[in-house]
Amino acid sequence: MTSYTNQLNSVTEIRVEVNQRHLIDKMLARRICGFPRIDAERRLGFLRCDDAKTTAVEIIFEGTTSGTLTKTIFKNNGFHFREQDWNRLKKIAEGNPDEQKIGAFGVGFYSLFSVCENPKVSSGGLMMEFFWRGDQLYARHGPDGSKDLKWTTFEMEMRTPGEFPDLDNFSRFMATSLGFTGNLCEVSVYFNKARVIHIEKNISQSQSIEIRSDINNKSPKGIFKLLSADVCNVQIDAHKVCIPSGALPSGNYPIEVASVCLQIASGNLEVRVQDDFCEEIERLTKKKPPKQTKIHLLLPKYNEFTMDEPSNIFKDLLPFPKQGRIFIGFQTHQTTGCSVNVAARVIPTVERESIDLVEPTLSVYNSEMLCSAGILSRLLYESEMCQISKMYQIAQKSTSDCEKRAAHVLAHFSFGDSTPNFKVAEIIEQQFFDCCSSKLSILSTNGVKAINMIRLPDPEMAAFIKTISVVPEIVFKQCNFFFDRAETVLKLIEKASTNDVFEELKSRTLDQDEMEAAMKWWISYSSKQNNSKLGQEKFLQHAVLRVGTNILPLKNVRYYLNIKIIPPESDLSFDVLPYSISKAFKLKELQKYFGNWTELPLGIWAKHILKKYKIGNDSAFAENFIGILSQGYKLMDGESRIAICKLLSQKSCIPTQFGLKRPIDTYFPEVTLFDDLPRFSMKDVSEDFFVQMGVQKHVELQLVFSRMVNNKNLDHMNLIKYFASISKNLKSNEIEKLKTTAIWIEENVDLNKPKAHVRRYLAKELYAPFPINRWLRLPVIYWNGNWIGNSDEVNFIMNLGLQEYPSLQVILRLASPPTAPEVREKALNYFVDNLREKYREYKAILVQDEFLPCDNFETYAKPSDCFSNPDCMIMGFNALRKDLRIRAEELDVRQHPNGKQLLKRLSNNLPNSIDDAKMFFNYLSSRRGDFDHDDWKELRSLKFIPVQDKSMPEKIIYHSPRDCFLNCLNESYANILPNVDFGETANIFLENCGVKREPSSLDLAEYIVRSSKDFWNRMDEDSYISILGTIAFNYLSIFKEKPTLYEEMKKSPILLGRKKYDDSERYELACANEIFINDNDRYRDMFNALTCQFMDQKMEEFYRVLGCQQLSSKVNITHETEGTPISSQVSDEVLENILERVPWYYSSIPNDNIKCEGTWIEKLKVMEVDRVYVTYELTTNNMINKEEVSSSISENENTYTLYISRTKTDYTDISSNLIQYIHKRPQREHSLTLYTYLTSSIEVLQRLGYPIAKTKKATKGRPPEVRPPTMEPPTKIRKIDPSAPIPNNELQNLLRSGIMSCRSNFQDSVYNPPTVNSVPESRCDSVPETSLKYVKTESEIEVHVASNMDPSSVLSDNMTRSLKGFIIVLVNVAEIFEIPRNKLNIFYDLDSTTVAFNRDRTLFFNLKYYIEFNDPYDKAVIAWFMTFCHELAHNFVSLHSAEHEFFLQSYAKAYIPKLFERLGGGTFGAGAFGTRPSRTLYNPYGDTPGSTPSSTVYNPYSDTPSSTLGSTPRSTVYNPYADTPGSTPRSTVYNPYADTPGSTPRSSVYNSYANTPSSTPRSTVYNPYADTPPSNIPSRTVYNPYANTPSSNAPSRTVYNPYAGTPSNTQNSTVYNPYADTPSSNAPSRTVYNPYADTPSNTQNSTVYNPYADTPSSSTPSSTTNSTSSTTRSTSRSTSNSRVYNPYAD
Repeated sequence: MTSYTNQLNSVTEIRVEVNQRHLIDKMLARRICGFPRIDAERRLGFLRCDDAKTTAVEIIFEGTTSGTLTKTIFKNNGFHFREQDWNRLKKIAEGNPDEQKIGAFGVGFYSLFSVCENPKVSSGGLMMEFFWRGDQLYARHGPDGSKDLKWTTFEMEMRTPGEFPDLDNFSRFMATSLGFTGNLCEVSVYFNKARVIHIEKNISQSQSIEIRSDINNKSPKGIFKLLSADVCNVQIDAHKVCIPSGALPSGNYPIEVASVCLQIASGNLEVRVQDDFCEEIERLTKKKPPKQTKIHLLLPKYNEFTMDEPSNIFKDLLPFPKQGRIFIGFQTHQTTGCSVNVAARVIPTVERESIDLVEPTLSVYNSEMLCSAGILSRLLYESEMCQISKMYQIAQKSTSDCEKRAAHVLAHFSFGDSTPNFKVAEIIEQQFFDCCSSKLSILSTNGVKAINMIRLPDPEMAAFIKTISVVPEIVFKQCNFFFDRAETVLKLIEKASTNDVFEELKSRTLDQDEMEAAMKWWISYSSKQNNSKLGQEKFLQHAVLRVGTNILPLKNVRYYLNIKIIPPESDLSFDVLPYSISKAFKLKELQKYFGNWTELPLGIWAKHILKKYKIGNDSAFAENFIGILSQGYKLMDGESRIAICKLLSQKSCIPTQFGLKRPIDTYFPEVTLFDDLPRFSMKDVSEDFFVQMGVQKHVELQLVFSRMVNNKNLDHMNLIKYFASISKNLKSNEIEKLKTTAIWIEENVDLNKPKAHVRRYLAKELYAPFPINRWLRLPVIYWNGNWIGNSDEVNFIMNLGLQEYPSLQVILRLASPPTAPEVREKALNYFVDNLREKYREYKAILVQDEFLPCDNFETYAKPSDCFSNPDCMIMGFNALRKDLRIRAEELDVRQHPNGKQLLKRLSNNLPNSIDDAKMFFNYLSSRRGDFDHDDWKELRSLKFIPVQDKSMPEKIIYHSPRDCFLNCLNESYANILPNVDFGETANIFLENCGVKREPSSLDLAEYIVRSSKDFWNRMDEDSYISILGTIAFNYLSIFKEKPTLYEEMKKSPILLGRKKYDDSERYELACANEIFINDNDRYRDMFNALTCQFMDQKMEEFYRVLGCQQLSSKVNITHETEGTPISSQVSDEVLENILERVPWYYSSIPNDNIKCEGTWIEKLKVMEVDRVYVTYELTTNNMINKEEVSSSISENENTYTLYISRTKTDYTDISSNLIQYIHKRPQREHSLTLYTYLTSSIEVLQRLGYPIAKTKKATKGRPPEVRPPTMEPPTKIRKIDPSAPIPNNELQNLLRSGIMSCRSNFQDSVYNPPTVNSVPESRCDSVPETSLKYVKTESEIEVHVASNMDPSSVLSDNMTRSLKGFIIVLVNVAEIFEIPRNKLNIFYDLDSTTVAFNRDRTLFFNLKYYIEFNDPYDKAVIAWFMTFCHELAHNFVSLHSAEHEFFLQSYAKAYIPKLFERLGGGTFGAGAFGTRPSRTLYNPYGDTPGSTPSSTVYNPYSDTPSSTLGSTPRSTVYNPYADTPGSTPRSTVYNPYADTPGSTPRSSVYNSYANTPSSTPRSTVYNPYADTPPSNIPSRTVYNPYANTPSSNAPSRTVYNPYAGTPSNTQNSTVYNPYADTPSSNAPSRTVYNPYADTPSNTQNSTVYNPYADTPSSSTPSSTTNSTSSTTRSTSRSTSNSRVYNPYAD
């Protein structure tokens, strides 16, 4: 450091130069100014002149007469420049150190350089002139020679001549600058020598403002303290010459005169700062903070506020409604947040346009100053409020001026967001409110009060709120912004609340207008607030109405008046709201918002009148009163009606021709039966009201009967006529009396008999006088005269119950036995003929009368007990008589019994024989649709299937469907389980009932639990093992479906264990706890334990689940050694060998069989002892075996020690010992392999292929390897040689057994592991992994989805439609093969490439490809037919081999005729392929053509050979897949799908699916499934593409691979794998191609033909090509298909 300092001292010092011109220019660039000239003068004049005690200023603008400004002179009469002032003037950035002066930064003067180059200053006889030399500024200083010592002058020659300043803006600037100057009172502005602006300020005597005790006069941090405050009035007068823009004052122009009155409040502040704070201020501003300073507020006086529009000159002094500005000797850009200007000695930024609130120290100082402004603002505001309060007390009622002045003051002190710095307003406003402990004072309707004692006005309350203080309307409107913030943000004031209203209501009574207003307010308030019942009660409790001298509390009101019912001039009680108030409201409002107020009920009013007046004395009053009640009667409630009518019924109030009468004694005017009855004379009255009072509408029946009893001519016809005339007036009880009185007589009665002997009937006991009623021998009324259907008399008697025709019950009784036959038949015919018209209420299910004749002689039945189809008689049901069957639907007679009836009859009437059962089941099969889910459920458990006892054929045992099986072909259990066959039709019904074609895994499990010994004794070992394997494979679904079976299987002897007996091993049945899982062959041989010998993982897992334990877990091992363990050369060699070789062994074993990780070997020690003994104890039976061994391993605290015998080192024992710790399930081969690793040289191991190059550590927890499920057929099927002939009947049985072996899935989850076969060319040979989960059963077919998919993906509407379409296709194809629906499964997997798969003889089909192909129905059936053939072939062989191909083609050949039949025979081809069908139907697979063979090539899927036939018939059936032609060799290859052999053998190779061979042989190799060979290439080979490789001149007897190679010229003599092998090297073709899609090499065809969709042309091949690397599709003709079809998967 010292050396570095010495180096610095030795360096020459250089003065830092400053480019003063650039410095000044850049400094001025930061100073914001709107008018450069004005800015210069402003800064020079108005900043300094007030500091210099200037009272007057003159500004002179000199220029040419054309209006060009060339020079500006600024003059003031303040103090002359002192020596220190001259010195500072020539120094940049050296401000005025006087803390009372405004200048701070020393750059204000240099603003002159923005307008001039050489400014000149003269003061007190001295001058200083500035000039430039290059970029450096110089000054000349000395006497100026002037005698004018009054003025200090600044002269500025304009650098660039310009325009004179705009007088409007300049005058506004001048007036604003005078606002806060303390000394300056006069400003004059001259254009040349003419004065254009003169502004003068007059200040009144100031008055002190009291600093109240509740006001804190200190700033928050105590820097400033307000010592005193005063306020003075200021008037500013301005004169301005109104010169047009661009002109000079060279004439008489008008002069604008304006004045403004202001209030300026001044505060004297004491400044107290800490020394360190003072030093920091001085460092930043070059001056100390003042000890005292002032702050000023400018508030316009109220009278100025009321001016319409203030002069533009004073616009900045009167900012309202805009915000005032902060003045720092001049106006800045910073607003105050309110409409008051503030002048304070805050410290600005350099450009003097903003307050510095960024620098931390200056920010504190300025913030404290702004807080003082807030305190002074509050003092000024409260002072104004005090004066307003005094004015208000004097004004009394005329308070308008007070309100306007209060609004003026409050509006100016309403704070908003300040700009550009929002903090300024926040600081001032917060201190404005916080400095005073008392709440803000504002003017209210009751004088000046604290703001929290006043409420915001509500216009709805204004009419009735008198005593609560609220904000006056004028103040509220003009200060809306303040009150909005005061309520929502500052929380100073609230709106008038309900409590305020309640206080108002408690304090006084209201007149009618006030009450109306109060009620309207309450309705409005309640509708908005959803007011509670408590608030409503309080309103009613406090509100009191004053009506004249009467007082009516609203709590006593109960009703309001409806003048439509009761006239308003009526006498009312005191609980009714006066109509003068209620008329202003809607009735719903009175009901909803005033508690229990309701419309005055007419009944209440009537009671009031009846109680107050006696109406019986005044007929006119009574008539008026009764009239009012009559008009409003319908509006009264039932209770009031009854009460009023009851009161009136006892009073003489009804005017009649005989005076006022009681209602009970009065009749309606229409009652003219007797003249002496009093009748009322009022009109337009309520009939119901008079009836309710008791006025009678007709003469009572008893009176009529009493007056007519002496009348000799009294018959019922006269009564009918009288009662018919008054029927409308009869009461219901009177009508009922007529109905229940026996008055009427029957027809054909002797009227001469004494009246006492004539029987009289009720009306309902008789019938109208119609012929049918007489024919049915029914009692008919006596009727004197014509029966006129719509007459009053007929209508009256019918209303009394006279019957027009017999009722349903009567007619059915007449039609049933034991009614006389002639009446019975007439009744039945009448009922049937009139069923729809007169007996619509007929419901067959409710009829209990047996009135329907049946086929059985003299048998009658209820409609529900007979049926229209006579087939039901098979089961003993009644069938409707033949002539009535045509009317069965009208009679509601069903064709067949329903499911419940069939089920009941079957359960009560079991078939007595097999023949009866067959008839029963055939009929029930036709009625399957009648059974519901519950019926099928009951049928499954009902024992109704007769089975002959095999030991006693004459004995029949009844079984339930779930216990039986149909044609069970599995020899393993076909003779053990009940096996039935009642014919194809009957079997369908039984299958629906639950009879299965073979038992499910659950069935087998239940059977084996019940009778495992019987099964074992009656079948061979392999069959029982097969059953056990089936159960093991599906045990999860079995236990899920029937959990209780788990415990039964654990306890039952159903499992097979194997052990030695003498020299042989055999199986025996045992329970799970008696069998061990063989995980150690040595222990098994040692103890001859009963063990599970099955190596299948699923079987072993099943044994373990049922409770079998591993054998090793039950063997205790004890190690004994002789001699002291030592570490020898031998033991070291053994250890070294183990550490090297055992990791190699680990790398060769699967992870799922690792017991201990490979790291345990690192902990192994090898010690040598004299002898080693091991004792083995089987704990289950205490068997012990002790033997001497060459080695053993002991384990102690995670440490392993291998003891080896000194006498012999045997790696055989060492390998066996190590294997016990390596494998979970040690086997002999494991020990042998490890022995090889330990004893063989590395060279030998490498030659044997053992992995030794690298090692891996065994890790636990890895996923186990997946073994594909066994897919062996259920029955023992011999190995098929496709080249060897099979008898047709044997082949058919074989194919049928393959179909019968198909299984149901029973809602199991499906896991189809990935499998890869050895043939690379077949796209079916690689089956990806498939994991499915069950979703639902649709039409007996289970539906699954991929386990990673949402089950709802197949439940949407669109998917449901696709699913149902797929089911239709699958069911149609399945019925061709006679496969039950419940053995089909559908899965939906978007990620799978599998079209279908066969999982252990359970078929699954992918819905995804049905949707993607979107084939028409015919094509879809064909495609899925081939898929069925492919998957059914897997029931015989799991791999895609020649044997699989043989079964696939065999299924296709055997069942394609049914496919044709299913698709409509000859019409099939036209719909599917578009070719014209031939005229005859030909079976290309089995039939021998007719006597005249066809010579044409036709479409075997649609066409019939043409009429042009050959001459040589064929009489043999040719097997195109295996046979060699008979004794007469054939030189042609026969196309079994298309050709009809002709008379001339063919020597060409053609496309057996599409082509017509030409006469010229071809030499090309083609794809027999896709290609169409060209017709002009000669051929030299003739071969059978499925089996033979013929030579050029003789047929071949070898099997040829048409999928991989081209045969050599020498015929093959061996049978080879046709799916993988390529013929010998001399074969013409060396390519292996995909015969389903590819076109072979350069000599092959270039087209791929779709044999399932395209129609071949004899001359034009299809232009669609498909190769293994790419696919090119195009269409060259109308018949070619655009898609390559995979016949095994698509």
